[in-house]
Amino acid sequence: NSIAASAVCAFNLSAITQAFNGPFRYQENPRSAWLPTLNPIPNFQCGTLSDDGPNENLTERVLQDAQRLFLMNDVVQPVTVDPYVTQDSIRFSKLVVDIVQGKDTLYHVMYIGTEYGTILKALSTTNRSLRNCYLEEMQILPDGQREAIKSLQILHSDRSLFVGLNNGVLKIPLERCSMYRTEGECLGARDPYCGWDNKQKRCTTIEDSSNMSLWTQNITECPVKNLTTNGRLGPWSPWQLCEHSDGDSTGSCMCRSRSCDSPRPRCGGRGCEGARIEVANCSRNGAWTPWSSWAPCSTSCGIGFQVRQRSCSNPAPRYGGRVCVGQSREERFCNENSPCPLPIFWSSWGPWNKCSVNCGGGIHSRQRSCENGNTCPGCAVEYKTCNPESCPEVRRNTPWTPWMPVNITQNGARQEQRFRYTCRAQLSDPHELQFGRKKTESRFCPNDGSAVCDTDSLVDDLLKTGKTSARIINGGWSFWGAWSSCSRDCELGFRIRKRTCTNPEPKNGGLPCVGSAMEYQDCNPHPCPVKGSWSCWTPWSHCSATCGGGHYQRTRTCTNPAPSSGEDICIGLHTEEALCNTHPCEGGWSEWSEWSLCNEEGIQYRSRYCEVHSPDSSQCVGNSTQYQDCLYNEIPVILPASSIDESTNCGGFSLIHLIATGVSCFFGSSLLTFVIYVYCQRCQRQSQESTVIHPTTPNHLHYKGNTTPKNEKYTPMEFK
Repeated sequence: NSIAASAVCAFNLSAITQAFNGPFRYQENPRSAWLPTLNPIPNFQCGTLSDDGPNENLTERVLQDAQRLFLMNDVVQPVTVDPYVTQDSIRFSKLVVDIVQGKDTLYHVMYIGTEYGTILKALSTTNRSLRNCYLEEMQILPDGQREAIKSLQILHSDRSLFVGLNNGVLKIPLERCSMYRTEGECLGARDPYCGWDNKQKRCTTIEDSSNMSLWTQNITECPVKNLTTNGRLGPWSPWQLCEHSDGDSTGSCMCRSRSCDSPRPRCGGRGCEGARIEVANCSRNGAWTPWSSWAPCSTSCGIGFQVRQRSCSNPAPRYGGRVCVGQSREERFCNENSPCPLPIFWSSWGPWNKCSVNCGGGIHSRQRSCENGNTCPGCAVEYKTCNPESCPEVRRNTPWTPWMPVNITQNGARQEQRFRYTCRAQLSDPHELQFGRKKTESRFCPNDGSAVCDTDSLVDDLLKTGKTSARIINGGWSFWGAWSSCSRDCELGFRIRKRTCTNPEPKNGGLPCVGSAMEYQDCNPHPCPVKGSWSCWTPWSHCSATCGGGHYQRTRTCTNPAPSSGEDICIGLHTEEALCNTHPCEGGWSEWSEWSLCNEEGIQYRSRYCEVHSPDSSQCVGNSTQYQDCLYNEIPVILPASSIDESTNCGGFSLIHLIATGVSCFFGSSLLTFVIYVYCQRCQRQSQESTVIHPTTPNHLHYKGNTTPKNEKYTPMEFK
């Protein structure tokens, strides 16, 4: 600036690193204060981005932070509070430092170039007695010539200092000990390169000394300088005739002069001040030039100003003539009626909303609004994961099923089994717990009555029928099908493959397949080569189903830029969907209905319905209707008395009714006697094979506790 003063300060690289690793100073908007903010991306490094460098995982959000955070909050602290060197009335231009080994320590020697063509040699030290010490001032230009030094560089292999000027390069030796003739001059120079060799009796460098113990230095205070002398003007010379030219005309004047030689400035002394030539008898008054045109307004909107100028050069005043009277610059306001539009900027982020789940990892969002417009860069909604801690483990046990007989022998001995499911999982909602591992208990029931079992009466009835129950077949998965095509051509889509529960299908109340019938896989992760760009995704919608397999959905629009031609469209999907709540719904098949009456073809049937509360009824595996040939010796089912229609009205009982009842009883008793006779004959021919029974319906899964309902003790079963 206009102050001709200079200083030299020292900084450690660690202080620079500390400042640039510290917090940033950031202004949220033009109306906010500058506040310190922590670095959100501590591993970010400036430079070219590469796939395997420290910036390989940068996101768009990280790059936006790097663009808006460019001002550091802390300053770089110097090594010392005060500068090592300060100088008034001189401008420093170049600086190099050489490290010199002294007798007891290392010295940092500074070579400072100035704009006047001199080189100052000083020490960089924390010793206050050596602050602002100039060991030497080298005048490298001829007397009366001034030129700024362009460059300074030390060539250590040659032990030389190279000085770059406008028209050449100078080479100056760093070690010039031979110029000091006596011990007083050698030690008084305080030069770190030099010391007095008491053996050789001359001033040498430490490398040239004959014995280190006899080589001495005394760098404890500043060297004594020559006295500084300021310049003063000498007396005026006598008046004499001289000529002057003004454009095309010439003339004569009276002139006199004086020199700066009483005395001359020495050792950095100030030069002479004042006029050195005086002219008389030819003065010329100055006059203004015409005004220039008005300059453009300083602002494009809002109140600004315009300027125009003129100069006192028409003609310029000379040799004592009067200067121009008035102003050389005029200003006026402009754009008074053109107010600036309000600035468009983002408001501060709002608070984070509630997390989508209480545990197990969810998401929450926060919003901001675009003030004074809708063209703010970036997104108005920001998402972040929340509640990453694991959910507490939920453990449930189903009640034990009733004891069921298995492996019944001819004499009635058998095994009884019952089972229950043990379920455990880490879930945020305990109601989402599904069936888990099955646990089975067995016990042996002999036929001698030594142990009381729950199924004694049921086994007795079944042994009499001579029928065995159908074999239970549990379901099994088929092989996976082929992968479908990818849902997206680029930027990470997904593909699916399916399998079915047909290897084998569950039959006769067998268990359905466990696991998912569909599998997903990522595909096409490479980026899309597009010109248009997508807007931000909207938040995920709520799941379309609470169980049985629903889906999330989110959308985006091609608005940056909006597609205007066939080559500017955005490639990809406008809508994305993801599965959710894929666990099976609670419920299953209802109980089988009673067998219907035999039709004309000798077939009877029964049915059941799916109780799953889901739009997808495929959760129920198996047939909803069963058919069988009519069995004329099937076990009769006695309905409870509560099933009789109490609203039936009985009519009067007449003599005809009495006669009809008697005839019916006669034929009925005869038919009953015949049936008993046939049954006894068949019992004698009963096979000796063992009987295995299984329940045909999973009714026992629906019992509460370990008790069996009274009216369902003998559930109708299918015997084959």
